Amino acid sequence: MRPWSLHWFAAAFTGCVLLSAAVEAQVIPFAGNFGQGLAPSDNRMFFESVARLNAVTPSKVGQSDSWSNPETKSSGTSTILRVFHSGGMACHLVRHHIVAGRPPPRDYRLTWCRTPTGEWKIKG
Repeated sequence: MRPWSLHWFAAAFTGCVLLSAAVEAQVIPFAGNFGQGLAPSDNRMFFESVARLNAVTPSKVGQSDSWSNPETKSSGTSTILRVFHSGGMACHLVRHHIVAGRPPPRDYRLTWCRTPTGEWKIKG
């Protein structure tokens, strides 16, 4: 398995948020509009938060970083659930708890690994 770039992740992550809202709206049509997903400013804040979390050394289970966008009312918290090594890289499993616009919140679990160049990437 090889790590994904952050740009690809941003597109995929935004697509998941939008798709999950659309699917839920189809399943529960009377529940109303679930919002537009993450705005570009939300994505920027999300990745800044993840970068801060990844920069802390050593990584420890329970460490977290949060972000909040008062303009869109979106927010999130990323928390390290597990620290390990894979393929010679330092890695950690992170739960990303995201509220896009308004509830319901979504949780995503992604494995981030530090490459030999020092860059953190998502391991697929």
